[in-house]
Amino acid sequence: MTSMPAPLWRLTLARAAAWALLMSGWIGLGSLALPLAPSALVMFALIAAWLLMLGAAATIATGGDLPPWLRLVTLALAACITAGGVWGAAHGGGLAAIAFAVLGWAALTALASGVVRSLRLAHPVAPGPPIAAASAGAACAALVLGDVGDLQALAWRLIAFVGLTTALLIALQARARMRARAPSCRAGLFDCSLPAWPAGAWRDTLQWPTLLAGLAMLPMMAALPLMADWCRAQAVPPQAMVALHLAAMFGPVLLLRRAIGAWPLWRLSAVCAGLLAAGAAIVAWAAAPWDLLGLALTHGAAWGLAWGGQLWAPARRGQQGTSPLRAAAGYAVLTLAVGVGVDLFGARGLHGVHALLGLTAALAWLATLARTRHVDPDATRPLPPRVR
Repeated sequence: MTSMPAPLWRLTLARAAAWALLMSGWIGLGSLALPLAPSALVMFALIAAWLLMLGAAATIATGGDLPPWLRLVTLALAACITAGGVWGAAHGGGLAAIAFAVLGWAALTALASGVVRSLRLAHPVAPGPPIAAASAGAACAALVLGDVGDLQALAWRLIAFVGLTTALLIALQARARMRARAPSCRAGLFDCSLPAWPAGAWRDTLQWPTLLAGLAMLPMMAALPLMADWCRAQAVPPQAMVALHLAAMFGPVLLLRRAIGAWPLWRLSAVCAGLLAAGAAIVAWAAAPWDLLGLALTHGAAWGLAWGGQLWAPARRGQQGTSPLRAAAGYAVLTLAVGVGVDLFGARGLHGVHALLGLTAALAWLATLARTRHVDPDATRPLPPRVR
């Protein structure tokens, strides 16, 4: 067995660090805000603000005009702002401290994405999809988050994680050597590894299940602190809920990463529709806490497979140069809409959102079958994974 070349090791570490920042920030900031926010809607609004700031920061941080030395300085500055905000949130700083943490963590995550981009462009060949690196980052985030209900301990874990991750990213950026190579990338944020489907995809009902599965992470990740709190009342440890959801998001796609690249679109859509429909059935008929646990498992897996299928199929990606800010604005609006439903109806509001996702995906798949009668696998087969 030969060892991985050093540049690819550095890229893999940077990818894992960026994904760990994304997952731990998304869940950790919501967990810090939950006991401080006067309502669920305020907590969702803070998560929506984090998504919007992440897109805005990525527009700048992942561009080709940011000098490496400036990225090093801003990495350190963003880490200090983030750590200060997290510490303040756990020591009486209130929502103002959370706002600083949201701002700093968004900038830090976007800068980490910029480090990933610079290392990828320095690599002599286009690396494969970051499925293994993202899975490692998610596992790291699960360890860091732990019991999200223990505010003081969570704050110290997040501060230590931010410090260590920033030091790693600074070291990786300092070793990066840029090469004159045009980026074969759709967008700057996470360098082509977040869901973004081509314009006009909603006109094809065959793609609806995968599109809806790509959106399933938004309500689930934003509501995960609440879900962990609800499960605690049912004697389920919060860390078990967090670990289950992250494992569902990345475990199946990690196991199937070699096979999923050969899946035609009809098969990927069928699997995603089945998982989304199963989640809808679970929240409709299962008792607590099995409704939330089953939902985290099925809809997390649906997102992961849709994400992995998109990574292996360049023909399904969004247009190159798509603005991260535009996508982030859409995600923020959807997160706020879910927050309104949860604030008004509690767990039933979250159940309704995911039931609607599952029902719509199933109906779209059935409508496609009724219209076409049969699906030609070769007509919807993705491009080979080497074309990126």
